[in-house]
Formats: sequence, C-alpha cells, structure tokens
Amino acid sequence: MGVPDGGEGVTVSYRASPLSVTGTFTQQPASPPYRSVLGGVLLVDTGTITGSAVGAYVVPGEAGTQPSVFAFGALGSDKGIGPPPFQVRGVALGLGWNSRLRLPEDVEAVADFPFLVALDDPGAIGGAGGDPVEVLRTLTAGEDPWVRPAQDEAWVAAGLAFSCFDTVFGRALAAVQTGPDLAIALLGIGSAELPRGASKKFAKAEIAIEAVLKPKAGEMRLSAALTPASFVIDPNCRLRGGATLSIWYGPSEQAGDFVLSLGGYHPNYKVPAHYPVPTRLGFDWDLAGNVTVSGNAYFAVTPSAVMLGGGLDVQFHSGMLRAWLTAGVDALIQWKPFAFDVGIRVRVGVQARVKILFVTLSITIEVGVSLRVFGPPTGGEATVHLWFIEFTIRFGARRDSADDRLDWEGFKEMLPPPDNLVRIHPGPGLISDGAVGDGSDEAWLVTSAGFTFTVDSAVPITELYLDSANAPTERGDRFGVRPMRETGRTSTQRVTLALEGAPVLLSAWDAEYQRTAVPQSLWGTGSPGQLPSPGGQLVHEQLTGVRLVSPAAENGASTGYISAEHLAFDPMEPGTVPLDADAEPTGPIPRRLPGGEAIGRIADTVDAPSQRAARSALADALTTAGVDLGTLDEALPGYVRASQISFTAAPLLVPAG
Repeated sequence: MGVPDGGEGVTVSYRASPLSVTGTFTQQPASPPYRSVLGGVLLVDTGTITGSAVGAYVVPGEAGTQPSVFAFGALGSDKGIGPPPFQVRGVALGLGWNSRLRLPEDVEAVADFPFLVALDDPGAIGGAGGDPVEVLRTLTAGEDPWVRPAQDEAWVAAGLAFSCFDTVFGRALAAVQTGPDLAIALLGIGSAELPRGASKKFAKAEIAIEAVLKPKAGEMRLSAALTPASFVIDPNCRLRGGATLSIWYGPSEQAGDFVLSLGGYHPNYKVPAHYPVPTRLGFDWDLAGNVTVSGNAYFAVTPSAVMLGGGLDVQFHSGMLRAWLTAGVDALIQWKPFAFDVGIRVRVGVQARVKILFVTLSITIEVGVSLRVFGPPTGGEATVHLWFIEFTIRFGARRDSADDRLDWEGFKEMLPPPDNLVRIHPGPGLISDGAVGDGSDEAWLVTSAGFTFTVDSAVPITELYLDSANAPTERGDRFGVRPMRETGRTSTQRVTLALEGAPVLLSAWDAEYQRTAVPQSLWGTGSPGQLPSPGGQLVHEQLTGVRLVSPAAENGASTGYISAEHLAFDPMEPGTVPLDADAEPTGPIPRRLPGGEAIGRIADTVDAPSQRAARSALADALTTAGVDLGTLDEALPGYVRASQISFTAAPLLVPAG
C-alpha cells in the first residue's frame, strides 16, 4: 500500500504467485470547467484469468456544469468457454455519462485502442507491468485523451474476445457515441498463424477492422489493414497493406461521393482531402541480410475512374558492391468518358566502390526502359536509359492534341436506361400498385387518408413545373455536360397527377424539393480526358426531384341527416334465437390474400363477362316468371370503382358456389 506517483490517493498491490492484484484510487487535476478527476483502477491476474475495472468521476468546478462519469470492465481467460468451433475468451462492457469516447482516427490505430487491448490483456493499457496509475493516465490524461468529459453526451461499449477451432483468434468491440458527432462503430482484430503452437511459424496474418457509421455527418466507412505482426514463409517476410470503402450521403457536403481502395491510389492521382489513404498492399523480405525483396500493389475505384498497379524492387548489397532491379506498372482508367493512361517501367543497375590508395571511386551502371501508353486516340512514349544516356521516343497521337469530346449518341450510352432516367416512387398511403381501374400498369391504388410520392431524375433539373403551370415552381442551376464539353445547358421536368382520368391539383400539395450532388465527370465542366480536381468530383446542390404530400383529409362537421327509416329493425318472436351459441362453424373458411390481391380479385370478378352472363340469365328467368325488374345494367362498373376505394384494409374472401 502506498501513494500513487504524481497525485493524491492510495495504491494497493498484492502478489502471491500466481495471484496478482494491483489497484489505485487517486485524484488528478482536470481542465475547466471541471475541478478534478477522482479515478480508480483495479487489475487482477490469476495466471489463467485476467480482469480489469477502471472508472472516473469528474467533479464540476463551475455552476451549471454537470458531473461526468465513466466505467469500463473487462474479463479474459487463456482457456475459452464453449465448444471448440467457437469459444469465448473474454468479455468487456463500458459506459459513460456526460462523457465522450474518442474512436480511432483510422484503421491503423485500432490495434492501440485501449478498450480493445483490454480484451486480450487488461494490464497492457498502462504499458508493461500493468501500472494502474498509468492505465488511468492513458485513458483520461493528455491533450487528446481516449475518454473526456462532454456535457449532454453519452457512450456505451461492449466487447468480446473469441477463438474459432483454436486457430483463428479475434477481439471485437461495438461502441455507440451520442451527441452532435453521433457515431456507431465496430472495431476488431483477428489473427491466425500456421502451424498453431509450433516453434517455427510459416505464416501469420493479423488484420485490424473498423466499421464506422456517422448518421449526422452522412458518412459510412469500412476499413481493414494488416498489422506489422503479419508475415508469410519467413518472419522476415513482412506483409503490409490496407483497404477501405467509404460512402458519403445525406447531410454530408460530399454526399454522393464514394471510394473503394485496396492499397492506395495511382501515383499521379490527386487524392481528395476527405478520402482515406490506406497503406500499399505488399511485402518486405530481408533474405540473408544482403538481399531484400519488396513488392506492392493497389486498386481503387472512384465515381470517375479506376486505377490499379504494382511494383517489384530487388536490392543486393555486399561490401562495396550493390545491385538492384526495379519494375512497376501503373494504370489509370477513366470511364466517363473512357480514357486510359498505362505506364510500365523496368530498371537494372549495379554500383561498385573501388578504393585506390586514399581515394574511393564509385562506378554506377544502370539500364532502364519505361513505356507509357494513353488514349483515345492512342499514343505514347518510350524512354530508354543507358548508363549516362537517356532518350525518349514518342509515337501515335499527342496527349494534349486529342479531341476527346463525345457526340450525343456516345453520351446517351453513359446515361441510365430510359426507364430509370426519371423515377417515380410511391410512398405512404399506397395500397397497391398493380393493374387497377382502367387496367394501366402505371395506376396506383391509394388510401383516401393521404398519399406521398417522390419523383427524382438522373439529370439535373433547371426548371421544375407542377400541373400545367406556365411558371416553374422551383429552379435549379444551369449545368455542363463534361463528356461533350458543353456548358450552360438546361433541362425541364413537369409533374402531373390524375385521379380516375381527372387531373389532380398538385399546387395544393406540400412540396419538398430534393437537392443532391451529381458527378462532375458527367454534369460538370472541363476537359473530358482529365480527372476532376481533388474535392471537385461532385457538383453540389443540384435540383434532382421533388417529394409531394397530399393535403390532409377534410372531415365533415356532422354525420348528416339520418331518418327514422335508417334505424328501423324487424321484430322477432319472443324466445326465438336464430343462432345457436354452441353451434360449430360451417361452410368455407375465409382467407386473407396477400397485399392488394383481395381487392384486385373483387374488381376482376364483380363485373367479369361470366358474371354478366349469369345475371342476364337470372334476370330472364325472373321476367319469365312474371317479376317486373325494371331497367337493368348488364355491366356494373360502379361496383368495380367502389371496391377499389371503399376498403381500408384487405377483406377476407371465401370461394363462391
């Protein structure tokens, strides 16, 4: 028992092999508007089971500031619980109130996230030796601590350590951070080595995974990266590399943008600031100390281009002699419009140092060749390097002289199919979108209580009209057609709605106009053969559609006049009950058909030709018997319309006959 270094409090330590218990309760300074941090840490190790508990209470120092509190605990074991296919080796749970949890900035930092580390070794949070004071400082101190006070924010985290078939070992932690920067994250590390348990390993792969969703920021990111512990064939053959998929949507300034990258980007590609940059996929192999071999590769897809490439580098060094071989290929392919730029390079060299008396001479000989091909139209250049001489041979078209614009027929092939160029989406209030009324496939069956639908366009809209109005109800910007090198273009869209053939006045509906980002490569300006500048891959705030909501239903103030005849009933003889309460049900069992199929069945059969023929035959028989039926309608279209609008829910049906 003692006093913790650099603070006030008490420290407890007990060690009696195999049991080790260390803990501290201390007071540390805090930044305004807080006065101090009261924190405690307890670390337990029995040799087979490890456990940790850490928590802190941040005392407010100013009026109106609420206290902040957090707690986290983890429990792990060398021996898993459960069947060999899946064994649980650790659990963790934490939460914070008026507190903020800092998530890793990128996937490379996941391996150092303290709450994920605690699932494997709770004491490792504070470094070697498991100093509880250092654990608390790691979590709460410094310029950018993992846990800090934050008013009106909260977080919760839960983790699990596991193994599969005693071969694959993993740690996963799910965390939710509330507040202005709402974030939902799943962090994890998985590893496998072959052969398991042997003194000499032939391969080990350890991968860090990060999945983060930020609904308020409009960002979703899924990343993975190999850790420095990964190797293959030999521990000196280290593996590296990362991959990421990022999508921006909704409230984000980059809404509509995305990137998929495995190992980074083309060397000449100007990466936008909001794109994550994963490590190059590759390996570094040190052979016998005097030969090193390195390889790398990458692949990336953006809204306007795809890029891929790789390289190989072999270095030999022995005393005063050095030799090398480098080779690589890089390809950048733009598809809107199509263009390509492919480069291949190979260089071989040797360098020798010769010492003559007191003078050391260095002699270098290098031979190399590089080839670059681009298009359309196709052209390129080949460069030859021979020792101290280098020359370039150009062939085909020059890059700056190519006319890469498309005509209208070529540009149309880049657009969505006509059926998807303008899309209409029915929303709340839709009962059925099958063939109703006049049999048109485009007709909707909707409820009279209200209806919503959305119209969106793949082409930016300059003027949007409702009904037959002469003036647009909303205006958008003029736009360019980059593949055709057109600027200042316009488009119009008119939205109309009909109810049983009669026009509906949409100007009385609530309209919410949709503005989104569209690809610069399609609807921007500039040269089609060049990629948009970093951060300029999207044209923001373009009018692309409208969401229309029908006015609220108008209910009458009274039920209207009800005569006494409407309330009349037939008298019954005393004591006579037509139904037996104990009687068993008879007849066919009613069925509820899925969706709007029941209403469609009624509409299809109530006025079908076979029904008309049966009614005519019945009417003829009654007339022959002397019954005066008056004028009859052979067709009953009114019942068809009534069946489509009268039901608020699908009715039960029984087979006829």
